[in-house]
Amino acid sequence: MPRRQALLYESPFKAPDGASLTCLYRADDREVLRFHEAGDFLVKTDRIEGCVPEAARDLAELRFLGPVLSYWFERRGLPTIHASAVAVDGQGIAFISRHGGGKSGLAAAMVRAGASLLTDDLLVVDEVDGRWEARPAYPEMRMWPDEAAHFAGPPERLPRVQRDSAKRRVTVGGEGFGSFRDASTPLACIYLASRRQETAGGIEVQPVSRSEALIELVRHSFSARLVEAAGLQPARLDRLARLVRRVPVRHLSYPSGFDRLPEVVAILS
Repeated sequence: MPRRQALLYESPFKAPDGASLTCLYRADDREVLRFHEAGDFLVKTDRIEGCVPEAARDLAELRFLGPVLSYWFERRGLPTIHASAVAVDGQGIAFISRHGGGKSGLAAAMVRAGASLLTDDLLVVDEVDGRWEARPAYPEMRMWPDEAAHFAGPPERLPRVQRDSAKRRVTVGGEGFGSFRDASTPLACIYLASRRQETAGGIEVQPVSRSEALIELVRHSFSARLVEAAGLQPARLDRLARLVRRVPVRHLSYPSGFDRLPEVVAILS
């Protein structure tokens, strides 16, 4: 770790041994993200370097593909949102939801219907010549066993995300599931998805005010606490405010059940 580091952030969540699960240090023009049992990541302007225990590589990969990459993009002025996104006819559609809201299932249903995956978890948005684009992530989805069985085949044949996780890795594109778009795509709409418990009822799409949209994007930021601790929040809020002025945000309420997803796809396509 670099010398003269200053502690910027210490997670309130603790491991059994009392250590914080996440810490952020700053030294000169670089920062270090330290994850309990998952190693250290040196975050520089042009690259990220990691020191990862061999026994924790799967956990370290999740940290790298989530908070580490998110924080690296945020340092570069690119907001990151916890969302799935697909490309349909050259336009990006993103799905945000609370835990269990079904954003990955929605994205998978769209991909099955012919859309291309942009990202399953970490959405990076970029302002280019006054318009907002969704950047592609990596060609993989993480599905719960029931989702994997529905979209990709027997889950026992798919690798686990982690050794102790029920989620499975599903490769997208090539010989895998659906197709992947590896180019930035104009962002046409963001949906705040809410999956109802009942299987009956209709599908509702309602507009969201700009103020509510801004609150929801902040709420679903990928590394909000790190961004705030690093002093990046004011500029980030300004960027997100510009985003909701240009990109519509809508509520999407839909019933549970894989058999109802084609109806949702038909409305959104």
